[in-house]
Amino acid sequence: MIRWYKIDVMVESHGKPPFFMGSMLRGALGFSLKRTVCINPTYQCEGCFAEKECIYYQFYEEKNVFHKFRLGIELQQKSFDYSLYLFEEDKEVLSDILIAIQKAAEEEGYGKERKKMKIRQMSVTNNIVYDSSGFKSLDALVPNTLNIDTFCPNVVLEFNMPLRIKENNSLAMKSIALHTLVNNIHHRLSQLNGEAPSRLNYRVEGEIVLSHLNFVEMKRYSNRQDKGMNMGGLKGILSIEGLDEKSYVYLKIGEIIGVGKQTVFGLGSYTIKEQK
Repeated sequence: MIRWYKIDVMVESHGKPPFFMGSMLRGALGFSLKRTVCINPTYQCEGCFAEKECIYYQFYEEKNVFHKFRLGIELQQKSFDYSLYLFEEDKEVLSDILIAIQKAAEEEGYGKERKKMKIRQMSVTNNIVYDSSGFKSLDALVPNTLNIDTFCPNVVLEFNMPLRIKENNSLAMKSIALHTLVNNIHHRLSQLNGEAPSRLNYRVEGEIVLSHLNFVEMKRYSNRQDKGMNMGGLKGILSIEGLDEKSYVYLKIGEIIGVGKQTVFGLGSYTIKEQK
């Protein structure tokens, strides 16, 4: 159904992270990833002969696709530690990403000031792959798999990062329908699996009995577009009762892949708490 590597990055820093560090981390990773994998002498992506095989192009330049990674962060973190979910089974891609993460922190630096930081440790699926002695072998690593053998019709979704999602062609500003959530996850999963977009083939059952969501305003600056961009979304909890089993499975998948727009920046992240 879905397989992924979860990369956990522990950083040595005495500074204070920005309120939202998703844009900074994604930008630094992209800069270092391009320097790691680019084989084009012109260093230009448009019309590049290697774009179909280039992981940088697939993760940063390709349009209208589900990019096969997302950041795992929170707002107002006390440290620069973070996670990265990689929805790609290729060990070579995993290796390129790990090298880019290391270069971004220790050689290139973060933000406008290019602040360099020492990575204390990186782990993949709870196996240490980088520390003060350098990189370790990736041979024994296997991706995580999602095996769902339980079912609970009553759950609470806790959105620890803003959910930026459209409903009825407009950005949701107050709450969101259960069907919209499930359908978005279904659509994202289809893209991730290389399938054509499709709608759900069943009726979603369940009732949102409590919606305690607040719209959090956020912006980021896009160097490429040379302007500020809105990143605000809904943050808080949704309590759901009477959920059907198929929709429960989709919500468990969404806990891994995220939901809504701009998950590569860390948005649309939530955890599920089951209620008796």
